[in-house]
Amino acid sequence: MSDEAIDIAEQFEKAIRTPKQTWLLAAGASFMSNIPLMYPLTRRVLALARTEFFKDEDELLSVINFIAGDIEKEAHIEVFLTHLADLISMSTRSRDHTVQLGGEKVSFDTLTQLHHGLLEIISDTIRWGYRENWNEKGELEDPDVGNSENPIVTVKHHLSFVRAVFGQSRAGLEALRGPVEFFTTNYDTLIEDALALCGIPYDDGFSGGGVAFWAGYGRDTSRASKARIIKLHGSIDWVAPKEGASRLLRVRHHDTYPAPKNQVVIYPQSTKYVNTQLDPFAALFQRFRANLADGSERVLLVCGYSFGDEHINQDIEVAMSAPDSQLTLVAFSEEKDALPTILDFWRKSSWGERVYVASTKGLYNGDRGPFWEKDGGRDWWTFDGVTGILSGGLPTDIQEAMA
Repeated sequence: MSDEAIDIAEQFEKAIRTPKQTWLLAAGASFMSNIPLMYPLTRRVLALARTEFFKDEDELLSVINFIAGDIEKEAHIEVFLTHLADLISMSTRSRDHTVQLGGEKVSFDTLTQLHHGLLEIISDTIRWGYRENWNEKGELEDPDVGNSENPIVTVKHHLSFVRAVFGQSRAGLEALRGPVEFFTTNYDTLIEDALALCGIPYDDGFSGGGVAFWAGYGRDTSRASKARIIKLHGSIDWVAPKEGASRLLRVRHHDTYPAPKNQVVIYPQSTKYVNTQLDPFAALFQRFRANLADGSERVLLVCGYSFGDEHINQDIEVAMSAPDSQLTLVAFSEEKDALPTILDFWRKSSWGERVYVASTKGLYNGDRGPFWEKDGGRDWWTFDGVTGILSGGLPTDIQEAMA
C-alpha cells in the first residue's frame, strides 16, 4: 500500500480519536434498531392515516390527497407536515379562519386535527418500531410492525456506540474535551436511553425528572454532564401543554398529565402556528452553529445522515469555510453510484483537506481517494461500523498495512 494511503489512514484515525468531538446522528443511525428511515416512515404514516386513523373522515382524507398532490412526488413526511403547517398559518390570517383547497374551504380546526393525528401516528410508529421487508424482486412483503404489547425497537446498537465513545481508552478525556455533544435529527429516544443505561450523565436541555420542562443548556451543567443531547427536529416525548403553560415539556408515555395539545416531533417549519415560546428549535440550531464555530480544533463526526437537509448543510459549510476554522469533518457515508453531491463538492473545495469520508468504496481525504478499497465494499460507514472503529480501531487489513 502506498505511503499516501497509509498517511491518510493515520490522519483519519487521529481525527476520530480527538478529544473534542461533536456528533451528528441522523436516521441511518437508528435503522438497525427497527426505526424506519424517512421514506418508509412516510409510506407508513400516510397509509395508516388513509386506511385507519381518518378512514371515515372524508374532509381530512381530501386534505391529505390535496397536499400529497401539491408537493413534490418524492417529498417525505417532514415536507408534508411543513406544507400542512403553512396552510394552518394561512388559515389563522384569513377572516373566517379557513383556507381554500381544491374549491372547498377547510377550517383551522380541521387542519390542526389532521396535524395532531399525523404526529400521533409518527410517534407510535417510532416508539414501537416498524421495518419494511423487500424480497429479491424488489417487492414489498409483510413489514415487521411493533406495538405496545410487542415493541420491536432495540437499544443494543446505541448501547454499543455509547460504550465505544466513552470507553476505557477514552477515560479521563472529559477535562480536555468537555461534554461530548450529540446533535441528532432523530425523533426517537435511543441515544439518551443508551447514555442513561450506561450511567453517563447528560444534559438534554430539560429540567426535572420523569416530567421536565424546557430550560435550555445552562453553562454550569458542563462540569456534571459528560454528554449533551440536542434534538434538532424534536422528539416523541416532547409535548406542548394543553392550556396555560408557556413551556415545552418532556413527559412519560401514557401519563394522563399533562394533557397534550401537540407532540413536537417535526422539523421546524418556515411558518409556525404554534406559540413561539414553546418552540426551542431556533436555540437548538444556534447551539449547533456555535459548537461548530467555537474556534477550537474540533471534529464533527457525521453518521446516518444523507446530507439532504439544506439548513444543516449550510451551517456545516459556513463553519468549515470560515478563514480561521479549525473544524474537521469526518463523514461516514454510503456510496452506491456516487457520494452525496454536497459532500463531494465539499471535499473538492479549498478547505477540502479537512474533510474525510469513510464510504462503501473506501476512504477519501479532500480530492484524494478512494483509498483502502476492498472487494465487496466496506461497512465502516454504518452505525455498527462506526462503533467497531471506535471500539476496535481501523479494520484489520488496514492496521496490518500500517504496522
